[in-house]
Amino acid sequence: MKGQSGSLAARLRQVRQNQREHARATAGTARELVIVAFAVPLVTLLVLALVVIATMAAAGTGFGAFGTALGSAWLCLHQVPLSVGGVSISALPLLPTIGLVVAVFVYTGPSARLRTTSADLGALVGAAVGGPMLITALALALVLDGSSVLPVNPPNALWAFAATALIYGGGTIAGIGRRDWRVWGERAGIRGERLDDLVAGVRAGALAALAMVGAAAALVCVLLLLNWPAVSRVVAGGNRVDGYLGLVVVSLLYLPNVVIDAVGVLVGTTVQLGGATVDLFNPQPGAVPALPILAILPGDPPIRYLWAIALVVPLAIACRAALRMRHYDLARNLRRVTVGAATTAAVLLIATVGAGGTIGELGRAGGDAPVVALAAFAWIMVVGAIAALGNGLRAETKAARAAALAGRQLDDAAHGAEAAVDADDSWDPATAVPTPAFYRPDDDAPVIDDVEDLMFVDDLPGD
Repeated sequence: MKGQSGSLAARLRQVRQNQREHARATAGTARELVIVAFAVPLVTLLVLALVVIATMAAAGTGFGAFGTALGSAWLCLHQVPLSVGGVSISALPLLPTIGLVVAVFVYTGPSARLRTTSADLGALVGAAVGGPMLITALALALVLDGSSVLPVNPPNALWAFAATALIYGGGTIAGIGRRDWRVWGERAGIRGERLDDLVAGVRAGALAALAMVGAAAALVCVLLLLNWPAVSRVVAGGNRVDGYLGLVVVSLLYLPNVVIDAVGVLVGTTVQLGGATVDLFNPQPGAVPALPILAILPGDPPIRYLWAIALVVPLAIACRAALRMRHYDLARNLRRVTVGAATTAAVLLIATVGAGGTIGELGRAGGDAPVVALAAFAWIMVVGAIAALGNGLRAETKAARAAALAGRQLDDAAHGAEAAVDADDSWDPATAVPTPAFYRPDDDAPVIDDVEDLMFVDDLPGD
């Protein structure tokens, strides 16, 4: 009886310990989800508040419209078009938005390390999106309530929530995917050679897109140096120190937009910036916003088609990408090239959509996103296909293909022999190898149970 009481007490202690551990784990999970939901948004909101306060203090307008200005800044950060005084602006600066996406990507990646089930990952994504959604709703309410103080028309609420979900959800999924991308591919049925080709194509295509952006950034920097007198004149139009600083800061915020537009120009498409048209063949000047960064726009070309020599840049990038995707198997090589071209096109499509928009009465700013994506796809696909065909004709490639075919045939033969042995269940006594066995002359022979019995022999009777 005493032993049963001790056993019952031990079981009760174990139950209470399990309950405490579960409570601690649940509390930790809930606390972590709350941190994921509000850490990055609240820090972002604090930074925006400081910027708005500094701007209002420099302008000397007072702080009566602080809430409306803060809500408008939050919406602009999330690429939500605004209408100020009846002038619609949807070409918003990309630099803060890129920084926000990078922060979400870096912060949510470590939070997903201890989460393995789909439910846990779904909860993480939901928390990362839910917190910013709440702040977006508050920003919309502030803008709507303060429209009488600042001439800001309430934006499209559906677009605001969709943009917020896309930024935070996309950054979170990307942060999780850098760990689980191979698992997702296997669940989708992509394994073995197909997975290797997918990885090689995506990597080469992403690097090609980054190389185009880098080349465009270098071109913008060179044009800034060449057109520095014009840039200085635009900065001087600020009249005061705060005006100079404001023009420079706004130009820096719009620098990624200009770089992405330069990518569209480099791949051979036309980019519109207000009243100006920019391409490599026949640029046309026109009215543009008074920003120092836009002073680099070319005027009438001294020699027609002079800038067309810049097409060497996408050609070189496409050749480099084709070399990265080489394979002795022509089908696999073309598969990699197709994936790489699609990746480059998708990256530039998203970037061009984000960089473009309207700039009030001046009209549209940015390139035609589908045309830019199609041009990028054509560069990588055409050059990659030509390189794949040329690579297939090389003697080294033919030798590698023949060696791979011979190895595959040997593997198939070995697997076929193993399968034949496994499938052969028949047994022929005539051809079977006899199994060694102890000899028993007849059924009356004594059975020896112990080896020690062999050590004792009865004395035989004498004759």
